Amino acid sequence: MKNLLSALALLFVSSTAFSGGNGMSDSQGNSMSAAKASSGVHFYGRLYIGYDSTTGDTARLDDGGNKSRLGLKIKSGNIVGNLEYKYDIGDGTSGAGANCGTASANGCQTFDLHVGNLGFMTPLGYIGAGTYEAPYKTMGMFDDNMDTALALNSHGGFSQGQGGIAGNFEGALAYHAMMGPLEIGYMYAATDNTANDVTNTDRGDYSIGVTVKDMLINGLTFGYARYHDDEVSGAKGENNDKFFASYQVMPNMGVFLSLEDLSVVNTFIASSGTDGKINTYGIHYSLGIADIQLVSAEGDSDGAANQDYQTRSISAKINLSKNSDITLGYTKQDFDQDGSDFSTSGIGLTHKF
Repeated sequence: MKNLLSALALLFVSSTAFSGGNGMSDSQGNSMSAAKASSGVHFYGRLYIGYDSTTGDTARLDDGGNKSRLGLKIKSGNIVGNLEYKYDIGDGTSGAGANCGTASANGCQTFDLHVGNLGFMTPLGYIGAGTYEAPYKTMGMFDDNMDTALALNSHGGFSQGQGGIAGNFEGALAYHAMMGPLEIGYMYAATDNTANDVTNTDRGDYSIGVTVKDMLINGLTFGYARYHDDEVSGAKGENNDKFFASYQVMPNMGVFLSLEDLSVVNTFIASSGTDGKINTYGIHYSLGIADIQLVSAEGDSDGAANQDYQTRSISAKINLSKNSDITLGYTKQDFDQDGSDFSTSGIGLTHKF
């Protein structure tokens, strides 16, 4: 509780001391003021509210994937830090409202730590420690609808769970560097997962990724990422491996692919130790103020045949301004045999600051 109050106090000081702010990326939001630049504190955020309907006629008006964020970025000399919380402006919680009053009542809290870290920028790259989004998630993550009810990882289009593209990486030592056309990221879990420290990683877990951009062909980006889970009793651990690429076919159109080989539990199918492969292909196309995303994915299970599936998704993000947009779309996971098909249609409004 003290940590949350401290974070809120810092957010209040930042918002009252400096007007404006940046969005979730360098290309979005307002320019930093001179006071902000000199202070080294950058307050940013993102508000999202959506209406979606899922299989079984379940409808809701909320933030279906906790896309809303409040964060601080700090830079003082060569020391840099990031503190970011997620929450739901629709129902006032950081998780599913159904968790309230149960053993998982932490879903009732308003704010939930997403990332929090501190480190140094050196001539050889960034070195830090804390909670991060792993390279397995950040490298080759092409879904415009990530963290919404339409998200591909929620419908088998990408991996899910802690070892997939949705998880973060806690208790980590981290390294990140940009070297010409190369981007390199590495994280190692330094904390033992015990009853006194319930991090979602355990010592020996790691994530690594390499991205190459505009080196062989202008407009071509490709790379590789791995998530290693070392918490397997009596075994050598499990790996998720991902090869990915994107190519700018023309100024307003790009194509991408992601090839995942999954062995970490709960990442191919939720609550399951089933291994499998997910091959995902997609198109991003800009048409006026609209950005259209078309995706087709195939899930090939190493288990029962009824766990094989196809995922199809279509969505359009309509840009209202530099910082605001409306997204509408439809995503469906269709199992080959007697599996439980799952689909979501929805519309959402986003504003970044």
